[in-house]
Amino acid sequence: MPDKDVVSLLRQASDKQNPKQKRQYEDKFLKAIDPILLEAIKTCTAKTPDTVWPGEIAFVIAKDGSVKRIMWSAGIPMGECVGEKLRSITKLPPPPEDNWIDGVGVANHSQEEKKRANAPVDRPIKANPEQMAAYDKAIVPYVAKARATYPAAKAKFLAGLPPGYSFSVRVRLRDPNGQREDSFMTVKKINGDKITGVLGTVDILHSYKTGQTITVKESDIDNWVIVRPDGSEEGNYVGKFLDHYKPSSR
Repeated sequence: MPDKDVVSLLRQASDKQNPKQKRQYEDKFLKAIDPILLEAIKTCTAKTPDTVWPGEIAFVIAKDGSVKRIMWSAGIPMGECVGEKLRSITKLPPPPEDNWIDGVGVANHSQEEKKRANAPVDRPIKANPEQMAAYDKAIVPYVAKARATYPAAKAKFLAGLPPGYSFSVRVRLRDPNGQREDSFMTVKKINGDKITGVLGTVDILHSYKTGQTITVKESDIDNWVIVRPDGSEEGNYVGKFLDHYKPSSR
């Protein structure tokens, strides 16, 4: 059901939950809802207007995994549409405790994307811990879509892209002190589940540098993009969302 306070509910729940338990359960939660979530995003993207702010969707989950309640942001058509479709989810993995709250954010920028001919310019997001947590939550469905479609993109790369095309993936880099930065790397080689490529712009971290060659696991990537010679692109689900994402100032 629509709820004006769903954002506050998610924030308050996150503040109270044990960080380790939260991370461990969120992986199970997202894996469980991904099939229905991705189909809902696909359907609702085609029938709702572009969003200004992401629509938040929250689940209240019983100790045995039964869904007690599902709520979504009021007044955001994309969130309302996806929320209605997620109501079919009645059972989730058992959470650490009763009345556990978890959720996702969804957005729609399909109409704006149709107007874009050139590839987007990715930019680093500098934010406080609360804003980073909101950012991580907001990109969840787009990361899921990128990972679900990566095998097909990988197959195209391995088969040989046309001249002038490039294949890049995004990876989260970390300094020894825990500071992080998301950066694209242009793929040069894929061997099994290992990707070797050249890092694009690195603005924040000191342990990595622009142009550095690194190797990462496929499980470490959260986005991919194939850029054509004319600057148009395929994929980049996370990047297209971030072009319009505005971190909360609260």
